[in-house]
Amino acid sequence: MAAPKTPRLLNLDILRLASALMVLMFHYGFRMRISGEGGGIGFPELAPFAIWFDTGLLIFFAISGYVITMSAEGRSAYDFAAGRFARLWPTFIVCATITAAVLAIWHVPTLDPPTVKQWLAHVVIISRGLGQPFLDGAYWTIAYEIIFYAWVFLAIATGVFERGWRIAVITWLAISVLNETMIGSGAVQKLLITEYSGYFAFGLALYKVQKQPGLANLCVLAAAACWAIASPFLTQPDFVETYALDRSVFGLALIGPVALGAMTLAALLPSLRISPAVAVGLGGLTYPLYLLHQNIGYAAFANFGTEQNRWLVAVGLLFALLFVSWGIARTIEPFARRGIIRIAGRIKEEFLRIRSSGRNVAESRAK
Repeated sequence: MAAPKTPRLLNLDILRLASALMVLMFHYGFRMRISGEGGGIGFPELAPFAIWFDTGLLIFFAISGYVITMSAEGRSAYDFAAGRFARLWPTFIVCATITAAVLAIWHVPTLDPPTVKQWLAHVVIISRGLGQPFLDGAYWTIAYEIIFYAWVFLAIATGVFERGWRIAVITWLAISVLNETMIGSGAVQKLLITEYSGYFAFGLALYKVQKQPGLANLCVLAAAACWAIASPFLTQPDFVETYALDRSVFGLALIGPVALGAMTLAALLPSLRISPAVAVGLGGLTYPLYLLHQNIGYAAFANFGTEQNRWLVAVGLLFALLFVSWGIARTIEPFARRGIIRIAGRIKEEFLRIRSSGRNVAESRAK
């Protein structure tokens, strides 16, 4: 299936891995002790810093807006969907299976052991749609990614992606502001990712500005940035409800600019002086590492960690996660992706052949 090849931005590969490690530190260094998911083990000495490292998630969303816009450019809706499915689904299924196996053997204190029904529901990724909880707490962000992909797919299919993207993004941001400040609809929040739309929209608009600088495009970028910077203040009540802690106003004011600034610098500055193979390899670790780290990490600390050996467990766990992630990224992911793209290409060719044959038959009858 022929598709335009997009340039590889090595800086973004490195930033993606750094963001994944930030989220990992947020979970292990801050959340785990408060939630009890690590069996009482935690790293209170890291907590004052780790409490802010969920910023890595916001960087992820901004990168996604940029990279998905870049990868969608010049593609048909079908090619875009096939590419996204090939990229996400195989690795997700492998990581969900590994997670289910680990949690069946070593339990997380606050979670019920996984069931076969729960594991099978992950075949659609968003298992909650089938009434089953996620095997890992990090999966909710993958659900938001898929929703964003679905909107991009519709935008490509309807021509909005090229011709009407500014109006679409401004409308999206306006609905997000209204919903988060006045309406409070949970359905709208999930369907339009209103809590984090500013980050996705910023990445999208940044790419468009790069390709076609102009006042109109810059205005969309500025609107996205304003909402991204404001939204942490509006999501803070959820943070307080979850962790019974209130973060400083100064820190909340920095989250958005730091996330957007890191993503912008990575996208616009010249590539770091690093081997492309190394950068791509490190970036490739990000997705499986992100999918594997949370509940498997909690299980490791809860079952093997003590106050005396917790740092040793942390180092061993990190090396194990990186090694498994490397194995998935180097073997399973590229093999499965190529296979799915090949099958999708054949389906497309067969569809075009059938449609062409039908058109020829219709024309011959008309004659």
